[in-house]
Amino acid sequence: MPSRTNKDKNTPEIAKKQPLDGNLDDHGRAAALPFPGMVAPESHSCRAIWFSRRWTVNGNRGTVTTDRNTSNLGERGRWDPLITELRVLRREADEPSYAEMTRRLIEQRMADGMDEHAARIAKSSVHDTFRLGRSRVNLPLVREFARVLGADPSVVDEWVAACEPVAPVQEPAEPVQPKATPQPATTRQVVLLLVGCLVLNLIGREFVDFFQFPIYLDMVGTAIAAIALGAWRGASVGLLTNLIGAIGSGWISIPFALVNVIGALVWGYGVRSWGMGRSLGRFFVLNLMVAFACTLVAVPILLTLVGDRLSAGHFTVEVLVEEALGNFGGAVALSNLLTSSADKLISGFFALVVISSLPVALRAGAPLVFVDHDNGSGSR
Repeated sequence: MPSRTNKDKNTPEIAKKQPLDGNLDDHGRAAALPFPGMVAPESHSCRAIWFSRRWTVNGNRGTVTTDRNTSNLGERGRWDPLITELRVLRREADEPSYAEMTRRLIEQRMADGMDEHAARIAKSSVHDTFRLGRSRVNLPLVREFARVLGADPSVVDEWVAACEPVAPVQEPAEPVQPKATPQPATTRQVVLLLVGCLVLNLIGREFVDFFQFPIYLDMVGTAIAAIALGAWRGASVGLLTNLIGAIGSGWISIPFALVNVIGALVWGYGVRSWGMGRSLGRFFVLNLMVAFACTLVAVPILLTLVGDRLSAGHFTVEVLVEEALGNFGGAVALSNLLTSSADKLISGFFALVVISSLPVALRAGAPLVFVDHDNGSGSR
């Protein structure tokens, strides 16, 4: 016989696996302490846990049960009151083992007229019926076990009434900060932006006239005002641009004010009403639409009032197109559409950059790509 080690000699008797007085396990045997060093609890409210098997001391009923399912450890199931009552009923019936209860259940079913094969029941089903922490139960089976343990099956209905749904524990939600409503733009802010847009248009006109570029650049401010402040405010900037521009360019600038106004209306309604500023693709198409609308208005004015007296840059483009088409009217229309398309794309995307840096109050109604309306930054 092997000799005892020092560890065995020094182990106190209470540390050895001894049965808890007056308690039985699930199989009707004396329940032993699960590991050395565990002391039988004096308090009836504690739990002793063995990690390879879960041991629970239910002090309220003075019983010891085992539960191999540790997923519900520390959790309360909705049907725990019902299962607790069933366990009490089992204790009052002198703690029959699971095997004994299974045998009684089969006999009861056969006495009720069920054949032997159909009366059988899996051991796991018997064990689960008495397990705490369950989210669902088989009520007909619970009634059968209540009858097996000597109770009226109708008592189960009273147990069910005591099982109120357990509300899930919710983490406290972080307080949602209400979005700050941007203050409307002041009259001073609007007037300053309109004046700045007008000055930008006039500078663009002089820049093109000085370098004889085949574009216009007299509608950059118009685009900014129309998109940020509204179509008709942009139209007012375009109208004043051509009226004031007549001082340096002569009366011929005045009829082309209609071109500037049409461009403002298409830009303004396109972004603010038609949602064509929400993506780069849509905004690109919108600028081409502005170019086409401006060409429809500008070509009749050019053919009627200007004729072949085009500026140097535009004349060069018109000559090249006329050589290809062999028709003056068609050459004027096509050359104007080409130069207007380039001009409106430059003006539109330049306006997009400028508007993204404006205060939120000055662009509150302009849904534009790259523009964050919540915090006033120009990123997305």
